[in-house]
Amino acid sequence: MALSILPTDVLVLVLRYLGIQDIISFRQACKHFHEITQLRSIWLSLLHSRVVHQNIPVPRLDGRSLETLNTAELELCISDALRLYKTWTGPSPQPIRRRTFSTDCPGPSQVVSMHFLPGRGLRWLLSLTLTPSEERTHTIQCWDISGESPRCIARRTLSGLRGFRVNTDGSHPGVLAVRAASGISIWGIDFTAPTSDAGFFAVQVLEDVTETLHVFTATTLLTKFNDQQLHLRTLENPSFAVELRNPTFIEPKECLDAIISDNFAVLMRTTTLEVYSLASFRASTGSHTLEPVSSHTWQWRIDSVSLAYQPSSRADGLPAINLLIRYASLFPWPVNALHHYVLPRDPSYNVAEDVTPNNLPYTSRAVLIQSIASPIRLFARWDMVLGRYGTALWIDSHTEDHFALAVEGQRLAGIKFAVTQTEEGETVDLRELVASSHASSVYDVREDDGWMRIAVDDEEGKIALGTTSGQITLLEYI
Repeated sequence: MALSILPTDVLVLVLRYLGIQDIISFRQACKHFHEITQLRSIWLSLLHSRVVHQNIPVPRLDGRSLETLNTAELELCISDALRLYKTWTGPSPQPIRRRTFSTDCPGPSQVVSMHFLPGRGLRWLLSLTLTPSEERTHTIQCWDISGESPRCIARRTLSGLRGFRVNTDGSHPGVLAVRAASGISIWGIDFTAPTSDAGFFAVQVLEDVTETLHVFTATTLLTKFNDQQLHLRTLENPSFAVELRNPTFIEPKECLDAIISDNFAVLMRTTTLEVYSLASFRASTGSHTLEPVSSHTWQWRIDSVSLAYQPSSRADGLPAINLLIRYASLFPWPVNALHHYVLPRDPSYNVAEDVTPNNLPYTSRAVLIQSIASPIRLFARWDMVLGRYGTALWIDSHTEDHFALAVEGQRLAGIKFAVTQTEEGETVDLRELVASSHASSVYDVREDDGWMRIAVDDEEGKIALGTTSGQITLLEYI
């Protein structure tokens, strides 16, 4: 065989340009070739070039570094990542396992919120269930979903709950912020507690803060007071708060979502996208009011939005921000389309300097990438979510292909957002992209309107669906 006379280092170089299946075939040719394909450097290089640099998540790492994996583990990681990506982006992804379990709340109940806990391993799902009695009790539960039967490891039932937010930073001991009549409490979770009643514990109590929770990131809280006015404060110094105010409006507009970093905050209100500099706030100095250093007004009022950093393998700058938007109509229901925007990073931004009108982290306006048909019947239940790796999922009423003209029915659909960088890391000019309608993947359908909420972990290939009957369905794709 001609290849057998080539030096090993040349064969290794050739293998790095082959597909995974080609390498599997190559190793079956002879013992020498099989030994070459056992070299760790080959699989580590392939994992970076075919998976990591393509912004494809690697499942089942559970916090392990790629550099610590052996050859067999690297090969398995590539296989799992590519198989999940192929399944996840197909026209009709089929789960390899479907599990439905009850939250076991007393009386009729509804699952009104769910979150996969970020950065805390593969196995935790947080749920909020409402029992619509006279006292309107809420039950917060944390589930271990790693076994055959999900197991509740933390549980707390509250009357008078006025909201909660999960910490987007998985490294902080405070897992969630809970707003009750007495104020805001920061809760941690003892994942090894002997009973579920002992699972939640208080990390910090902010007794004098009685505002509505918006965002919880690391040690920073974004809260709402006096209807639509916004406060930003830290857990280290909760008595110092700054108001985020746009002087353009006589009355503040509602905030729908936000991304908060050490240097800036990106806010999405119903009519504007605003960027704030947080230099004086982090120093706990200066005015108690911050005005945006950049603001963009939307053409129409926004009904719902999800923000998430765009996945990127680059470590030399800010990632762009994905926006999944549903506009509102003049009537009390949203319009029948979703829109994918990207807020590009400003190439002139200097991260070593404070954010100012002349040193903006992002361009002044988002760019429309695509529009997606997503019809909703009048008064029908719907939801949408945006994963960490650019997976958008939503529940709508587009069931005509499955149930004809039925008056009820829901579709679980989704799409994988494309990144705005090439494999070599060169930035694509988003202004050259043309907005278009795009066919979505259909993950599931049901004949009634029983789904209420959705959560996604696109790194591990998991979807959770909460229902009006107090049950949760887990769809697992790997």
